[in-house]
Amino acid sequence: MRDLSRQDSRTEHIEPDLPPESAAAHLEALSKGIGDVDVIVQGLLSKIPPNKPWQRLLRSHLHKADRHVEILRLAISLERDATEIREAARQLKQVLEVASVQTAAGRADGWTRTALMVAHRNASLVSVLLSP
Repeated sequence: MRDLSRQDSRTEHIEPDLPPESAAAHLEALSKGIGDVDVIVQGLLSKIPPNKPWQRLLRSHLHKADRHVEILRLAISLERDATEIREAARQLKQVLEVASVQTAAGRADGWTRTALMVAHRNASLVSVLLSP
């Protein structure tokens, strides 16, 4: 009887709080958010030339964001601790926020500003989806 109570407490801890449909939708939204951020970052990196100082600075931020996307994906796929995954998402959000703020006050054109704003919002959504 004692072993059964231990097993029950272990399975309760492993089972998600969400019903299966909600859990699947949650994971789908998380995956889509990360994928969208990656597509935007890659698109901006391919379209922005490193000719001017503000473009080089923006590309530097985008390379950092690209690295943080990979870190987040690896942390999730390697099933790291939830705090480590949340920290990776927070760092991604922070890098995109800095890039978005600096670009909004700089010389970037409208589509670049809008793309960074969307990437930052998606990173914020990912961060919220990963919060406890």
